Amino acid sequence: MKKSSKLLRVVLCALLALCVGFCLFACTPEENADPAPPPSSGDGNEPTTPTPPLKEFTGIAFESKTVDYDGSEHSIVVSGTLPDGAKVDYENNAATNAGEYSAKAVLSCDNYVNKTLSATLKINKAEFTGITFTDKTVVWTGGTHSVTVQGEIPSGTDVKYDNNTGKDAGEYEATVTLTNPNYKTLILHAKLKINSLTNVAKGIIDSLLNKPDPWNFLPEALAKENMAYSSDPSLDFGAGFISVKNIPDKPIGKQMNVLYEGLFDAENMLGYVDTVYAVGNTIAEVYQTYINRNPDDYSSFIGSAAGFKVKITLDGANSKILAGNSTVSVELSYDGNSGKRTGRIQITSGAALKYESDDDYLKFAIRVGVKNVANIKQIEFVRNDGGTVAGYMREFTGTETKNLKTSAVIASNSKYTVIMSDKRESDDLKINGYEEVYSSETGKFIGSEVAETVKINDFDTLWFNLYDVVGFDTVKVVDEQNDLNADTVYLNGSGSALVTQKHLFSRDYDVEMKDVWYIVKTVDNDGKTKYEKVKTTVPMLFVQKKYVEDFTSEITGKNDGIFTRNPVLPSATPMTANFKSMQNLFETVKNEVTREDIENYISEADAFFAKN
Repeated sequence: MKKSSKLLRVVLCALLALCVGFCLFACTPEENADPAPPPSSGDGNEPTTPTPPLKEFTGIAFESKTVDYDGSEHSIVVSGTLPDGAKVDYENNAATNAGEYSAKAVLSCDNYVNKTLSATLKINKAEFTGITFTDKTVVWTGGTHSVTVQGEIPSGTDVKYDNNTGKDAGEYEATVTLTNPNYKTLILHAKLKINSLTNVAKGIIDSLLNKPDPWNFLPEALAKENMAYSSDPSLDFGAGFISVKNIPDKPIGKQMNVLYEGLFDAENMLGYVDTVYAVGNTIAEVYQTYINRNPDDYSSFIGSAAGFKVKITLDGANSKILAGNSTVSVELSYDGNSGKRTGRIQITSGAALKYESDDDYLKFAIRVGVKNVANIKQIEFVRNDGGTVAGYMREFTGTETKNLKTSAVIASNSKYTVIMSDKRESDDLKINGYEEVYSSETGKFIGSEVAETVKINDFDTLWFNLYDVVGFDTVKVVDEQNDLNADTVYLNGSGSALVTQKHLFSRDYDVEMKDVWYIVKTVDNDGKTKYEKVKTTVPMLFVQKKYVEDFTSEITGKNDGIFTRNPVLPSATPMTANFKSMQNLFETVKNEVTREDIENYISEADAFFAKN
């Protein structure tokens, strides 16, 4: 048994060794087999595929903005090209009221880094406009009087008055302060004057005799005293060569002369108010005596003073005076609330003037001559915000059924004064628009543009002063027909006459004599200054508008040896810039007012004068 057990152990050990070797052989990996993946750690940090980096927004701007308050909403937004799918979230980027707003814009998009942009929206406070606080004069009544602002006050405005009411006779310095979150604070001053019965007449007479100035709506440089020469500056261009620099530069052209005639006529007619003003103190004394005797009823007065029959009526803040004698009748009224004045003046010769005015408006109409055969004109001015002035003029000369009509529109700002009219050079010309341009700063005449029809041909012509054209030094004009020109023109001391370039029956350019007027200042033996218009002619260069670019080559090609410098035109922009707009306005308004309309406006004298 012991031997058998020992043998059995030997056999079992041999079998065990054989099995172990077989297992080791079977479990050994082949030389070219893929390695087995490493065992998982189980902590979630397994390696992943790399992610591309996020992009940056570029070319996108968010700019600050400053505007003035106008009651509407303002906003700022980003500019530039955003990627597809991008989103913009705004914060505080829109507002209506005045203030400063810090705005943000957040840009987001897939695969992009979010970006925040900042900007400022600033809304400035606006200026109050159209608000007036006007002096007021009233008569003591025992009640309370006040002066208040006039105009459209924006919603939300606080209006605070100081010393604007009064009961006793005297003068009150009133102040009003307007505040609004969206407007700059406005402080205005006015006087409230309450006249006692002892001095009411003088105040009424003085306010009524405060006549308008017809020159007030033209720039100061174009006023007659600033346009005037101390002596007649007219030149004789036929006597010999004259330097173009010596040609006076403040002529009045044919169109502006029509306006100046109206202003001179109005000034002369308004001078008759001075005849009443000269005896104003006497009228006031007579009226004051009546008031003192009738303290409870002085709203209507009829009497005589210094050779005038006088009627005075009061109606609240409105006052009116009628004063007449054998030479002149004057009707004047004044609205103390609005500041509007009206007047009518008539002299025995039949001439009459009617007007209405305030600080920013004047309309007057004049009739000179008898009703059937007369010169009738009406001129109207309106001053707009910023000081620009628009004007309108209509004139009829002749009878009711047969008359020559002239119309004009005027536009004036701080740089230029422009008049567009249809005053004709001769009866066979149809003027589609004749524009003259003047400097509002100096009063100098700059030039003209004329659109006209001659027979069946339409022309658009620019007119220049000779002294503004480079290469034009001296000029002589002889009264001899030269082709289509009524005169023969010589330039720069040359013995050869100026030759023009022609196309069919028209000239591309030429120098012609033009009618102009100068204002001359004189002083009479009594030391009184007078201003008169003197008519003359001056040479000017015209160039057809379509040939302006060819001017230098054409005139030098036709006039060899005349010029030492190539002729060059000055800029035509002052004439051409507003020509079309002025022409359109002219066509719109020229037929709005008829001769009958003006006659009806002038009307007849008050029946008071016929009775007295």
